[in-house]
Amino acid sequence: MERRKAIKGLVAGLGSLVAIPGCKKLTKSAMCYVPKLDNYLNYVCSHCGNTIKEKYESWTVRNIKQIGNIVNQIKKLNYDVILDKTEYCLHCSKKDIQNPELIFKIRFSETADYHVVRSNIINEYQLLFEFLKNPDKYTGNREIIRKMTGLGEDLKIE
Repeated sequence: MERRKAIKGLVAGLGSLVAIPGCKKLTKSAMCYVPKLDNYLNYVCSHCGNTIKEKYESWTVRNIKQIGNIVNQIKKLNYDVILDKTEYCLHCSKKDIQNPELIFKIRFSETADYHVVRSNIINEYQLLFEFLKNPDKYTGNREIIRKMTGLGEDLKIE
C-alpha cells in the first residue's frame, strides 16, 4: 500500500510540471520546468446528484467517466457488477476522503457474495472487460483479472 501511495505521489508531482521550450539552450544546469496550473472541474455525483465544485482535477473526472463506461459495457455482457463512486462525494461518504477510490463489485451468481476491489486504474477495467468478453481466448495479464474478479488460478467462471 505504501508503494502505491508513493507512485501516486510521484505521478502527481511529475504531472504538475511543464517543460519550457528552448530552456536547454539557456544553460545546462537550469531547472527548465515551471509548475503547471491545475485544471479542476466540477464533479456531479451519479448517486445523489450533488455537485462537488472544483475539488478534482480534470483527468480524475475523465477517468471516473471512462471507467464508468467500461463497467456499463461489462453490464451489457450480463455480468452482475457495481461501480461505487461515493467516496468522491462529500455528501454520500459523509466525509472528505483525501485519496478517494472507486469500489468495484462483481459476482458470478446470485447466491455468491460480491468480490470487492478498489481501483482507479482504467487499464484494469479495460483488461477485465476484454477477459469477460471472451474468457477462453484471453491472453492478457492474469494477475489483474484475479485481482478484479477474485477468481482462482484457472480463471474459470462457473
